[in-house]
Amino acid sequence: MYNNLCMIRVFLRTLWRLFILLAGVVLVWFTIFEFFPYADVRLPAFLVLLLIYIAFVYVIIPTLIRILRLFDKPNHIPLYAVTPDGWPSDPVNIAVIAPSREQLKNSMERAGWYTADEPTVKTGLRVFYAMIFNKPYPEAPFSQLYLFGRPSDIGFQKPANDKMTPRSRHHVRFWLLEEPEDEKHLHHFDFWHKKVKHLLGFEKQIWIGAAIKDTNILGIRWRSGSLTHQISPDTNAERDLIIKDLSGVRQVKTVDVVAAGEPFSFRGQTINRGGPLICDGTLSIVELRGRVTSAALGKLPKK
Repeated sequence: MYNNLCMIRVFLRTLWRLFILLAGVVLVWFTIFEFFPYADVRLPAFLVLLLIYIAFVYVIIPTLIRILRLFDKPNHIPLYAVTPDGWPSDPVNIAVIAPSREQLKNSMERAGWYTADEPTVKTGLRVFYAMIFNKPYPEAPFSQLYLFGRPSDIGFQKPANDKMTPRSRHHVRFWLLEEPEDEKHLHHFDFWHKKVKHLLGFEKQIWIGAAIKDTNILGIRWRSGSLTHQISPDTNAERDLIIKDLSGVRQVKTVDVVAAGEPFSFRGQTINRGGPLICDGTLSIVELRGRVTSAALGKLPKK
């Protein structure tokens, strides 16, 4: 039964890759031979250039990267979450031990962090509006990043501006540490499980997190040219902020530190004016108390 399921997955994955390849070829052909000649004689030059930019950085280049990934597959130790195309993005720097997902959610919200909305067309349009017009949206969704071969299970954020807008925010994505179905990512699970298994007890879950801060400075993704935030280089400070906020509402039982590897730095997705992302190579592991304490009641953030 398991072998049959694996064969079906391989077949469906192959079909999807062929579709992406065909879509990329069609998009490039249509843009060069159909759209450009049509737009050049009918639209103002600025609008033509804007449409060309949007077509390339949001459609054509991402599609071509997906085609490249058919032949050049990334293989990295899981010290950072990656984009859907496998490029390094946010460093893994914190883990939380909790009895349940609900406990993790309650503790983070008591500490002043908002649970991020799921990314949908509706929430995507809402965050776009909030970004453009600087409007409040403290539960704004995140873009999808991957660890263990899957997108994050839950995310939290804390606005870094008075207007509670997503232009600048502290945020963290969490993945439940569980054995993946896809054997390709089993070594990622083994890597982190060996680091933290001595801290796990019965009926406990461990959530692996990647915490960073988006700044309000406009950035550019250096692989595609699309617009985004710049990232604060000091990712260790974001991890420490989470621990400080959880401790402030008495949700922390213990804090341990394990060495995940040597200190390292990398540039992530963005052409960053502040320089590369700096990581000290450690993972701070926070064990939460078994329940929300009475001292934390009334600490919910105002919306």
